Amino acid sequence: MARFPDWIYRQSAVLPYRLRDGDPEVLLITSRGGRHWVLPKGIVEPGMTAPASAAKEAREEAGIEGRVSKRCLGSYRQDKWGGTCRIEVFPMKVTAEFADWPEAAIRRRAWLPLSAAIERVEDKRLRRIVGSLPAWLAKAHDGPAEPAARRIETPRLLHLLRHAKSSRADRTLADFDRPLSAPGRAACEALRGYLRLADVTPGFVLCSPATRARETLDGIRPALGGAPELVFDKQLCDGNPKTLLARLRQLPKQAASAMLIGHNPALQSLALRLAAKDDAEDDTKAYARMAAKFPAGALATLVVETPRWRDLGPGSCRLHSFVRPRDLIDASAASGA
Repeated sequence: MARFPDWIYRQSAVLPYRLRDGDPEVLLITSRGGRHWVLPKGIVEPGMTAPASAAKEAREEAGIEGRVSKRCLGSYRQDKWGGTCRIEVFPMKVTAEFADWPEAAIRRRAWLPLSAAIERVEDKRLRRIVGSLPAWLAKAHDGPAEPAARRIETPRLLHLLRHAKSSRADRTLADFDRPLSAPGRAACEALRGYLRLADVTPGFVLCSPATRARETLDGIRPALGGAPELVFDKQLCDGNPKTLLARLRQLPKQAASAMLIGHNPALQSLALRLAAKDDAEDDTKAYARMAAKFPAGALATLVVETPRWRDLGPGSCRLHSFVRPRDLIDASAASGA
């Protein structure tokens, strides 16, 4: 069965708790549709550990902060997006609760005695995990913990997107003016779904002013969230990867993440130059796929491992994922997304 990239199916959750007269209480939140009681959880974000990512989700989905144990309490599985998600659960001793939080308008939260929380949770495996909290507490697992969500450093991310497939039907048009083809527009639709799923929200977007690049940006922009700063720069039409690198080094230091929409072969050369080869099998495979071909509409996501954009250079990033339009179209069809 066609699937989205494997990293999409790795999630982490917190089991928020507090003690009242020595007895644990658990905080549950409602699902987005409001029909189920669940734990704060989400996809493990690029460049973050599972407990750190779960702590970030707790702040956004439940409006809470606290000490998240780095020791997994247990895991369960959930069929979703045409595949099976594995969700690791980490205990979180809540130290702060906020009256307002990013998803307050779409979720409710409730503190419940442990027995009541177990009854409200539908997944049998998750029930057992929640029920194991007293035994975990009895072992005095007060070891290493992630800091509160607001103090977790979110890594810088760089998304390198090649424009979607263009049309050559009108031979009178200059190369700069070629629009997207029908397959290119279909690729943008698939990319929109993936970008929403992966929560890709760059604060800064650099885009080639060529028509096919602009139309690619128009096709995915509804999925980028917020209002990223947009800059159209003719330097991005340059076929030299050094030109693209020099432009990226000029990004504002406050930009936590950025997207560059450009052209091959410069974009592929830049991605290969920035990404250090990793010994991990999954990373090596992704690097090999990217090195073999960077087709129109492909997206490489890099974790920037330098403190400043101006320090970008060969091997200064880690390739997190590389996705191709054909893969996303097949996965969207299989999952019904």
